[in-house]
Amino acid sequence: MPLQHILLAFLVAIVWGVNFVVMKSGLHYLTPFLFVTMRFAIVFLILAPWLRRVKGHMWMLFAIGLCIGGLHFAFVVMGLDLAKKVTSIIVIVQMHVPITLIMAHYFLKERISYWRGGGIVIAFMGILVISFDPAIADERIAIIIIFISTMFYSTGTILMRKLQNVGVFNTQAWAALFSVPILLSLSLFTEKGQLEQIMSVDLTGWGTVFYTAVLSSVVGYGGINYLLKRHPVTLIAPILLTVPIFATTAAVLVFDEALTPRFLMGSGLTLLGLGVIHLRDWWTKRRVVAALLP
Repeated sequence: MPLQHILLAFLVAIVWGVNFVVMKSGLHYLTPFLFVTMRFAIVFLILAPWLRRVKGHMWMLFAIGLCIGGLHFAFVVMGLDLAKKVTSIIVIVQMHVPITLIMAHYFLKERISYWRGGGIVIAFMGILVISFDPAIADERIAIIIIFISTMFYSTGTILMRKLQNVGVFNTQAWAALFSVPILLSLSLFTEKGQLEQIMSVDLTGWGTVFYTAVLSSVVGYGGINYLLKRHPVTLIAPILLTVPIFATTAAVLVFDEALTPRFLMGSGLTLLGLGVIHLRDWWTKRRVVAALLP
């Protein structure tokens, strides 16, 4: 993989890692559901030129929009709002990898090897270690909510794998379009003073909204799609394992959060499990290529 593509993958990892801290900061300016409503409204305005009707797949796009858009981010922002420490939920988000593998086994009939199964078990063991850390005992509701959000994201990922020949920007545009009314309804029914909040947001507040919309959504997903069209996922996925590392670093620097030994041990176990899942694919790919070469 060329150096510029490796750097692009790390750029996406940094953007997605810092995004946790940016979203948490943004909740000081806007209420949770209003914040993500504004995010997806901006995403839709940017990606509207790519919006195309996909005959025979609109219900699938609607379901994907609900799972990776409205419902996923509704739970994400609730979890972030409840969490006192961003670091307590960062690793939980990465659990979408083993959850997606489990769903793919049951719904797409994709076999889970012993190696992958071991990686899944190690990753879940790490989450258990984190969850029972006394230092974050008050964060368990936030952790559960974030875990539910990963379930929605994994479901959306499975649905996307069934959706063929639809551009990523088109999919994102539909996801944003379907998400805005859901998130706006949640905001109107559970929050107050939306217009006053929007009028009082300063440049820093708008910066958090545009960061999540432009950098995290458009640049992040657009960059990964660009790389996935040119390189196998087994080369890119290990780089994305650095997302929680960048996220934790940002949380420590910005919010001065302390990392307990149990949290570090649980995070290490989870990352090890995710690494086992991804690196097995990478090793298998190398062996196949080596067997085909003269």
